Amino acid sequence: MKKGSEEEFFLLYETEADALFRFVLFKISDREHVKDIVQEAFVRVWEYLSSGKRIDNKRAFLFRVAGNIIIDFYRKKKEQSLDQLHEAGFDAMDHREVNISDKFDTDEALAILQAFPDKQREAIWLRTVEGWSVKDIAIHLEETENTVSVRIHRGLKIWREKLASKKKPVKTS
Repeated sequence: MKKGSEEEFFLLYETEADALFRFVLFKISDREHVKDIVQEAFVRVWEYLSSGKRIDNKRAFLFRVAGNIIIDFYRKKKEQSLDQLHEAGFDAMDHREVNISDKFDTDEALAILQAFPDKQREAIWLRTVEGWSVKDIAIHLEETENTVSVRIHRGLKIWREKLASKKKPVKTS
C-alpha cells in the first residue's frame, strides 16, 4: 500500500470511527459485538485498499461494508436462552446512570423510528444523527438523491407527528 493510501485510511478512521460505531450500535445494541463489527469493517476496507483497489467515496464504502457485516451477523446469530446468558456472566442490570425522563423520550423516539421501513429509517438516522449529506446517503443506499430526499422529508414528517401524538399535555395548577 502506498503511503498516501495509508494516510487516507488513517484519516478515514479518525473521521468516521465514532459515527460508524453509533451506526452499528443503532442496529445491534450489544457494545461488544459493535466493537467487533466496527473493527472488522475497517480491516476489510484496509485489505481492499492495500490490494491496490480504488474507492471513490470511502465513507459510503465503509458504511456499506459495515452494513454487510451486520447482515452476516444476524444470519449467523443463534438464539441463546437466558440460562446460557447467565452462565456466560451476562448481567441483566444495566449499571449506567440515566435520567429516566430522557431515557423514556429517547426510547419512545427510537421505538417509533424502528417501525419505519429499513431504507427510510437508515436515511433518517444518517441525516439527522450522523449529519450525512443526501448525496452520501444516496450512494450508501444505492438510491437517487431525489428518492432519499423524499424518504427523509416524508419520514421526518411522520416521525414528528407520531412523537407529538405521544406527548401528554402538562397540567398547570
